[in-house]
Amino acid sequence: MLLKGLKIGYGFTGAYCVFHEVFPQLEALVNEGAEVIPVVSYQVAVTDSRYGNAADFLKRMKNICGREAVKTMADAEIYNKQEIPLDAFIISPCTGCSLSKLADGATDTPVLMMAKEMFRNNKPVVLGIATNDGLGISARNIGILLGTKNVFFIPFGQDNPKDKPFSLISKFELTVPAVIEALKNEQLQPVLEKY
Repeated sequence: MLLKGLKIGYGFTGAYCVFHEVFPQLEALVNEGAEVIPVVSYQVAVTDSRYGNAADFLKRMKNICGREAVKTMADAEIYNKQEIPLDAFIISPCTGCSLSKLADGATDTPVLMMAKEMFRNNKPVVLGIATNDGLGISARNIGILLGTKNVFFIPFGQDNPKDKPFSLISKFELTVPAVIEALKNEQLQPVLEKY
């Protein structure tokens, strides 16, 4: 029970292709004793894709965490004001689009609004990236965020360098260790992992 007594937010953005790798991490956090609050982007809340239906994803989040996902900007903005503040916030999977907005300080989804609240409260935000352009146009945003206070990464690497040479994906199974280190204001090392 490495996270017993802690409140951790878990933000999902639209890299649906890795949801099957991310949901076990949500379960791992709960199994380690954390109270987990799921938060979803607008797209995750409504988009059905070949990887699954939005309603099924939301139901699975509720079954694991014991509560409905935060789905609106208003709820995300007031969460840390009305509830006991979160100890950490995870965005995983974090798409290239969300990386860009986060690096620019944009807050136009519930997930990014929750991240803003964490920065305001000087608390850690842990990113689990999943982007096809991590070594392309999104590389500069990753660079900005690697140097940003209170931002930590779940270690990542090239998942398919031959067929998708710009793609980067976090080693999602390192979510719990990354959070534990972030709570100590440390980045889990090595950041760059071999797939």
